[in-house]
Amino acid sequence: MSRRIFTAALLLLSLARAVSAQEPRTAPEPSKVFREARAASDAFEFEMNGFAYRVAANGNGRRTKGTKVRGFNLRLDRGEAVARLFYSEFEGDLLLLLHTEIAGAGFGFVTRLEQPSMRGLWRQRIPAGDVGRPLRDGRDLYVTGLGVVGKIDLRTGEYAWLHDDLEVEHGPEPKPLHTFDEPELSGDEVLFRERPVYNPRRTLAVSRKTGKVVRVE
Repeated sequence: MSRRIFTAALLLLSLARAVSAQEPRTAPEPSKVFREARAASDAFEFEMNGFAYRVAANGNGRRTKGTKVRGFNLRLDRGEAVARLFYSEFEGDLLLLLHTEIAGAGFGFVTRLEQPSMRGLWRQRIPAGDVGRPLRDGRDLYVTGLGVVGKIDLRTGEYAWLHDDLEVEHGPEPKPLHTFDEPELSGDEVLFRERPVYNPRRTLAVSRKTGKVVRVE
């Protein structure tokens, strides 16, 4: 009898896992989603909270509402150009995450612009190119780049933790992790799923609080 009960329990556990795997993922709240700006003739355009924004590839930008226009500058390095731009908001301010390039090399950074002045409150570099769409959870921002994952405090602009030059064991030689899809939250962990560059693609699970790498699947 006990063996039958044990077998039945295993079957129920397997069914529960199968159902859980098939459940749709909960979509993030709209205010936490980073959207990608439209590319338009050497500039990037988007609308948010009734304002229209335009950021040129050289970092010069303007915010427009009706006849009112306010300019701003993202202060890129010499020769640096914006290649992709993601935007969102935090505590009423504008958040931008940019993928930039200098002489073919990729870089990235996040900046918080105060509203309505458009004054830069802070700017934080992502030490890699191929930055992906980030994920915001409260005051925490999870960012990714080529072999890089990290968590930024949106109030200070400082890293809570950062991993760069990520590698995992793969046979006799360690194999670097590549670029990532948008991060996902799973309990106390944040999951960074590798884009399908390698087969099979891998998932990096990191403790949200400590930044410790829990496992690679």
